[in-house]
Amino acid sequence: MPTAVELAATGPDYVDSLERGLSVLRAFSEQEEALSVGEVASLAGITRTAARRFALTLEYLGYASQAAEGYRLAPGVLAIGDAYLRSNPLPDAAHPHLEELVRTVGETASLTVLHKRRVYYAARVAADRIVTANITVGTSVAAHSTATGRVLLGGLTPDDLEDYLSAMEPSPSFDPDYVRQRIEEARTNGWAVADQELTPGIRSVAVPLRDPRGRIVAALNIAAHATRVDAAVLKDDFVPLLQPAAQRTTAALWPASGTAPARSAPAPATAAHARARPSDVIQSVERGLRILTAFDEDHRAMNLAQISEQCQLPRSAARRFVLTLTSLGYLEQQGRSYAPTPLVLELGYSLLPRLSLADVAKPRLEALARKLGASVSIGVLDGMDVRYVARASAPSPLTVNIRPGTRVPAERTAMGQVLLSLLPPATIEDARHSAGRDVANGLSDLDVTLAAVREQGWSYVDQLLEAGIRAVAVPLRNRRGEVVAAMSASVHEATTPNRDMTDNFLPALRDTASEFITDLRDGLNI
Repeated sequence: MPTAVELAATGPDYVDSLERGLSVLRAFSEQEEALSVGEVASLAGITRTAARRFALTLEYLGYASQAAEGYRLAPGVLAIGDAYLRSNPLPDAAHPHLEELVRTVGETASLTVLHKRRVYYAARVAADRIVTANITVGTSVAAHSTATGRVLLGGLTPDDLEDYLSAMEPSPSFDPDYVRQRIEEARTNGWAVADQELTPGIRSVAVPLRDPRGRIVAALNIAAHATRVDAAVLKDDFVPLLQPAAQRTTAALWPASGTAPARSAPAPATAAHARARPSDVIQSVERGLRILTAFDEDHRAMNLAQISEQCQLPRSAARRFVLTLTSLGYLEQQGRSYAPTPLVLELGYSLLPRLSLADVAKPRLEALARKLGASVSIGVLDGMDVRYVARASAPSPLTVNIRPGTRVPAERTAMGQVLLSLLPPATIEDARHSAGRDVANGLSDLDVTLAAVREQGWSYVDQLLEAGIRAVAVPLRNRRGEVVAAMSASVHEATTPNRDMTDNFLPALRDTASEFITDLRDGLNI
């Protein structure tokens, strides 16, 4: 079987229509505004007829949506980038150590990987700062201009590094000799600094993360505004923190036992097909994207037989699509298997900074509200209050006047009790004093109530916030099992018997919460 490098774009195994479909998806990813069919055709270099069919295909797959002003990306497109993040153990292994760095220094920390000429941010924990670099998971930048890039480029062979430098277009901001010198310093020192070279006002420092064979596979970095941190702090204070964090990440990935810790595998993310399959859907695009999204925690790398089985494709067809995706750089060959590359993050993950939890949650909340005939909400803890961030209601003669942004006392709501139950008692006590709140009216023994909620993993309140309103709530967790919000279903007590709340509503909430696991991505605007 030919390798991807040997496969010519004009060869019989190359799927041209898949390449054009991916070019349309990239066009959407690079534009924030909606695109007309004519604009899609111009950006992708195809005919208007072809552009319309590709846009309809992406809409059918749940990756794009259509409105009066044209087509734009839909939240479902994030599932493509998820394939890389879920199949690569690096982001989850690094995340707790990035969080610890942020708690220690109060600045943003990231994990990056190198692919061809660019550095991709695969994990990032942002510090609570007013001014920070506009970078999220999925962002890619030119490797030579960053501290992480110089560390990663230091892992290339001399020939590969010269190939990289010679491939860069000459410009006033790119001096090959300067870059070569900075990379050599990174190799010698074991760390690299970039002082306001990528973004004015931002300084950063990075260290390598190596596999058991000593190869550089990623980099950890801390970035800070130049007015807060001078270059000496990067070297003297941050490097001694980054190096142990890299070692702990390596130990989590490759423990001495040789068996990496198991990761919880959430339900696979699938794009919802809102309507019947149109006759204009382009099958090659559908099949190619099906392959990309098939990779996850349980399928980090697959051979052709496994891809064929997982995607329910004839092996001959799977072979053609895999070779095409590999030649385009979206898959890489690892022996006889294939795995996604960071390049797949460019297929829609640019949408992440523009999305809120409400955007992502809307379809699931609306479906659950219809199923239960209830109001379904998502809330987050804000001091001793619950702040509603998303809500959907089924038709009812009674209206509950709660909208996204509404704040209510946490201890008097099912969602609030779920979220409070996960906090240390001292934290709750401090929050109560800060809020000047005296818990009373049947909740004087809040600690006992929260202990019961913590043990059972859900909360039920009956007419505690408002007379006549019953609600049951469960936590919402991300892929790492961290609780980031809570979800509740509420009804008027006259319409639903008490027992239905735990016998019927609670299982439905739990099922939907399990579906949210892949939706609650790092970088999502809560």
